[in-house]
Amino acid sequence: MAKIIISVENLRKSFAEKTICQQESFGIEENDKIGLIGINGCGKTTLLRLLTGHDTPDEGKITFRKGFNIGYLPQIPELNPQFTVYEQIYFSDDPHFRLIREYHHLTAQLKTAERPEALHSLHRLIQEMEAADVWKIEVKAQSILTRLGFSDLEQPVHQLSGGQKRRLDLARVLMNEPTVLVLDEPTNHLDIDTIEWFQDYLINYPGTVIFVTHDRYFLDAVSNRILEMEDGHLRFYPGNYTQFLKRKELEIIDLERKETRRQAQLKKELRWLQRGARARTSKPKNHLNRVRELIDKSYLTTDAELEISFQTRRLGKTILELRNTEKSYSGKRLFYNFTHVFQKLERIGIIGPNGCGKTTLLKLITGEAEPDQGSLKVGINTHFNYFRQDTAEFDKDQTVLNYIRESADNIRTSDGTLHSASEMLKRFLFDGRMQQNKISSLSGGEKKRLYLLRSLMFGSNFIIMDEPTNDLDIRTLEILEDYLDAFKGCLLVVSHDRFFLDRVTDYLFIFEGDRIIKFPGNYSDYLLVKRYREETDRREADSREQARSFLPAAEKTTRSHKLTYREKRELEELEEQIADLEQRQAELLSRLEKEAASLQPQDYREISESLKAIDQDLNRTTERWLELEDAD
Repeated sequence: MAKIIISVENLRKSFAEKTICQQESFGIEENDKIGLIGINGCGKTTLLRLLTGHDTPDEGKITFRKGFNIGYLPQIPELNPQFTVYEQIYFSDDPHFRLIREYHHLTAQLKTAERPEALHSLHRLIQEMEAADVWKIEVKAQSILTRLGFSDLEQPVHQLSGGQKRRLDLARVLMNEPTVLVLDEPTNHLDIDTIEWFQDYLINYPGTVIFVTHDRYFLDAVSNRILEMEDGHLRFYPGNYTQFLKRKELEIIDLERKETRRQAQLKKELRWLQRGARARTSKPKNHLNRVRELIDKSYLTTDAELEISFQTRRLGKTILELRNTEKSYSGKRLFYNFTHVFQKLERIGIIGPNGCGKTTLLKLITGEAEPDQGSLKVGINTHFNYFRQDTAEFDKDQTVLNYIRESADNIRTSDGTLHSASEMLKRFLFDGRMQQNKISSLSGGEKKRLYLLRSLMFGSNFIIMDEPTNDLDIRTLEILEDYLDAFKGCLLVVSHDRFFLDRVTDYLFIFEGDRIIKFPGNYSDYLLVKRYREETDRREADSREQARSFLPAAEKTTRSHKLTYREKRELEELEEQIADLEQRQAELLSRLEKEAASLQPQDYREISESLKAIDQDLNRTTERWLELEDAD
């Protein structure tokens, strides 16, 4: 039986008029992987702060088992700007970390000037580190930092971007290897490859993990329990996110059945009450009370529904054309010779590592930056809406309602109806009371939802979104996805959210080195092709390695005779055959990549069989080529 490591009893916490949790009791066990979900503003971050001791409850008690430590990743990093990257990573009381900090300090000194006393201290320190087996920690740090995009360990923290600081803070938490990892939106500012690495890391993590994320694939892969926060109540569900959804669906079906029975009973009682005054006066008082209870007791909630349906303008014949565009930044070429002519209803996702130029491409399209080479043409009927990665600075003293009214007092939806700013805010889950609140009282996710409304409420026909899923809750994302499904214009979106990309896109721009590769399909389609290519490359490398070790060692050393004329001719022919086979293989892989969206199952089967045959021929010819090459 698993041991309880955190015990919560009668927990209550509230802010102003918002109740975070009321009289909640639960336990967290060893090796739990708990995904915490709930709408923006429900108190997820507050609960994490309570569990880590960064906040105190109004009532109740949180008991921690002795002998374990907690690592906490907040949404906003709390780093020392005067530290370097390595100093921040090793900022801990761990004696091994102290040795590594001293080692980096001494090596930095020796880079500027060679001092005998520093060399002596470094030699002594290295011996101490070897005795304590500290180097494995340094190797782990290098591995984590490389995965998170860091190469210069001596770079000062104050020079890092917001995303880099976030990733550095994540590295700091992972380096300490805490018994309990508490992570608030850990996938923000991570590219897709890094998210997949981090996902595997947490699946195999030998401890307890409690995390908030909007990434549904990540949530599904990592969690073995789901903790839902709703209306001040906490409820655990066993299993991952998919199992949670199935249980919620069964709950809704059960509530609908109860609501049907309630409505039938209420209808029967109301018919009797309508028979006349004499019947009503003869009815027992407790029966009348039961009728009132039936009226009040609805089993189905009537929560406001977030709806997005704004009028859009028709696209013209020319939408957007990029021809041979090139862009560099700080001496680094981001991309070159990129051409694309946008068609109606195109839905394109942009993926690539951090810093590759994804946001720069969006700025070129919206006119905020100019290409170094090439041309860009925007159609006269094309109207952009640009949802930026970093929301604009809010006036914290401004009310929610006035923020929307700054742009428009009334907004027209797709059915032609004119709605007031207040009515639209209600559709976006901002009730009358919240509309009068100052923006400073909103959570980060609520601010993002407010920015989303203001960004999309005018009739654009080309939506551009830069990391729209950061800080939005899953419920809001689902409604946004429904809107984008029905949107009658073009969509261009940068995102690291794999589920979101699969749901709303059918074409990809992939940043690879200094090129942009176009791929017909969504992210899952691309991942299948990518993994197939990686597996093919691995098999080829293994085959070549086996071929090199094909001849016995003794034979390799003794065979040094000159090749005959016939063997030399054979060697030349083999080189041509290998080049031809590799070219045919590349052409088939390119077809898989470019035509993924239109290929039929039979096409995939034929291409797969052809690739298999080419692999066999390559292995055979490569083995013979190596044998002749070694003999020459």
